[in-house]
Amino acid sequence: MDDIMRSICILLTTVFMATGCVGKLGPTSLRNDSLAYNRAVQRSNDTQLLLNLVRLRYRDTPTFLQIGTISSAYELKRSLGADIKDNSFENDTLKLGLDLIDKPTTVYSPVRGKGFSEELLTPIQLPSLLLLNSSGWRIDRVFRVVVQRMNGLANAPSASGPTPEAAPDYKKFSELMNIFRELELHDAINIVVDVHPKTGKPVFSIALAPNLAMNHLYARVWELLDVDSGTYSIRMLPYHGAKRERNEVLVDTRSLLSVLYFLSQGVNPPLCDEKSGKVTVTLDENGNYFDWSELLDGIISINSKPISTKDDCVPCGIYVCYRGSYFYIDDRDLNSKATFSLLSQVMALQGGCPVIPAITTISLN
Repeated sequence: MDDIMRSICILLTTVFMATGCVGKLGPTSLRNDSLAYNRAVQRSNDTQLLLNLVRLRYRDTPTFLQIGTISSAYELKRSLGADIKDNSFENDTLKLGLDLIDKPTTVYSPVRGKGFSEELLTPIQLPSLLLLNSSGWRIDRVFRVVVQRMNGLANAPSASGPTPEAAPDYKKFSELMNIFRELELHDAINIVVDVHPKTGKPVFSIALAPNLAMNHLYARVWELLDVDSGTYSIRMLPYHGAKRERNEVLVDTRSLLSVLYFLSQGVNPPLCDEKSGKVTVTLDENGNYFDWSELLDGIISINSKPISTKDDCVPCGIYVCYRGSYFYIDDRDLNSKATFSLLSQVMALQGGCPVIPAITTISLN
């Protein structure tokens, strides 16, 4: 009889332990699921964005999918039994069974329609320049990606669409951006909000901090932008349909689609695709091959390698498979990764990256 009571005690103890484990299923699954789905969503967004850049390089149509809902339902099946004999405790048998089934569901929907088209085609507004720069992005990176023209300085406007056949105009703008970066390193330049003296409305300005050590750089900035010497507050105005004063610059910004096209010029396709005419080959004024890395150096570089059954080495970092090749951003290329992250934020500002609803985890006991 004592053996029977001992077996019953063990059985009850096992029941309580099993119940305790089940009670912790919810918090544990939430912790594990949130991290796993967070990584999966990040990977999905990155590969989708990279794929669309590659598509644009090949003049294929970009397509965006929105993750509408993510749910994870758990079904827990439990069984507990015992075979208790009167004569010997050593022959008693306890049976415990737990069966956990995960049923994830993800709902995708294509992003399209008039609203999304307007977000793609609307020029990025000047407040976004301020917001991006003040949030820590380098001023030269922001301007080189978002701006295609300042007064008479062109930043490869022909690259804001499908890859052009003729090399773009960009060298003086690149010189200006190099100066901007050097001034930023000395805390001598900022984008600020001013009040227009005539209209009283807020305007965005490039503020140069008076600094004798920087005068030689300021002089070149004033010359390149064609503003009066000694202009330490250079007001920025939208480019189209505006007239400027001598302390103002007209800023022509790219649309989100133009930004995507511009960065797609950083895709380095396989040589065989260039020779077969699958991508546009750009030539300079002398008829020589134009290397897009001259324009996009320090901004973005998307490499490619053929998919071979003999080479099982998958590129590290962000990559996609397209047209028989891997296209990837080298995991050590910090500049390209930074620009890729900046692009994601620009898309969010333009509304091109819809907010993903909360991830739902349901435990069925």
